[in-house]
This record gives sequence, C-alpha cells and structure tokens, in this order.
Amino acid sequence: MEQVHDDEILAILGHELGHWKMGHTVTNFVISQLYTGASFYCFSLCFNSHELYRAFGFNDESRPVPTIIALLLFFQTIWAPIDKALSYVMTVFSRKCEFEADKFSVDLGMSQKLQSGLCKIHLENLGAMCPDPWYSTYHYSHPPLVERLSAMMAFDKKSK
Repeated sequence: MEQVHDDEILAILGHELGHWKMGHTVTNFVISQLYTGASFYCFSLCFNSHELYRAFGFNDESRPVPTIIALLLFFQTIWAPIDKALSYVMTVFSRKCEFEADKFSVDLGMSQKLQSGLCKIHLENLGAMCPDPWYSTYHYSHPPLVERLSAMMAFDKKSK
C-alpha cells in the first residue's frame, strides 16, 4: 500500500463504505448463515442413512459411523454439487456488489482516484491483467480490473 496515495486510499475507502451503505455486508452475513444452516440441516437428514455408509464400505450397522467420517462423506459427495452451484450464484452476486460499490465511490466524485488506486493495488498483487472470461466468471469474486475500469468510465460518461 506504499505506492497508493492518500486520496486513492480515500477513494478505495469510499468503495468499501459503499458495501456497507448498500447492505452488502449484512446480506453476505445472512446468506452465509442460511447456507451453513441449510448444509447442516441436510446433513442431519442424511446422518442416519446406512445406505450411504454401506456405499463407502461401512457395512457393520451395529457400530456407529464416527461423526467426522459422516461429515466428510456428506460434504464430499452429496453436498459438493449443491455447493458448486451455490458458490457460482454467490460469485455472481459478489461481482454485482463490487460494481455497485465502485459506482458508490464514483458518485462521491472519486472515480479517477479509485481507478488509479485499483490499478496500483492490482499491479502490486500481481493480478492477472486479462484472465479468461469464463474462468474469471466462475472463480473470481471480484470482476477483473479491466471490467471494473470500463464500468467506471461508463459511469463517468453517464454522469456528465
């Protein structure tokens, strides 16, 4: 952060305050709590499934399967596809929130400083300049820098 000037830090803080102002922080907290609750509720439905354990070689029904084994089997087999789908939805939501927070900072009149600050941070962190669009859409919680800069420039043009 030594390369970033104070006014660029203020613009980045404006972005972070945008997350708070728009309720992204609370929304993500609620979603994560619901996700955790749903996953453990589904686990409770499968916990006593002897068929599941038999499929993985635990044939002795007289001996209970250790809870850690049950958790591992559940999360690595049954919950994994659900987790992939929900993770993608959360990534899309996170990217949407990033654009909204960028717009908040732009609306504060900090567009140029936010753009230069993000560029400096991106270079310092050795971020990918042009990631594959499909890969970044699925794996990146933040949009690529080029997309964010383009969106901020579009916000600037609309506000003029």
